[in-house]
Amino acid sequence: MNKRTRSLRLTAIAVGAFGFAASLTAIAGPWGCDHCVPIYHDCVSANPDNRDGCLADFWNCQTSNGCMISLPPDF
Repeated sequence: MNKRTRSLRLTAIAVGAFGFAASLTAIAGPWGCDHCVPIYHDCVSANPDNRDGCLADFWNCQTSNGCMISLPPDF
């Protein structure tokens, strides 16, 4: 096998692997932030008097998934 051909193939494989990893990261990123809102709404529905506790749980969900802390949409 030619050294040039082997080098091109290895480069193509490396670029493909990097692109695949980047696409997985892009797909996986938003899930961590979006699933905190329904959990917050379920908590408030089950415990309307414990809104502050639900808000603390919401913030814990966001920080544990690497999201920026924000207020829920209905707050």
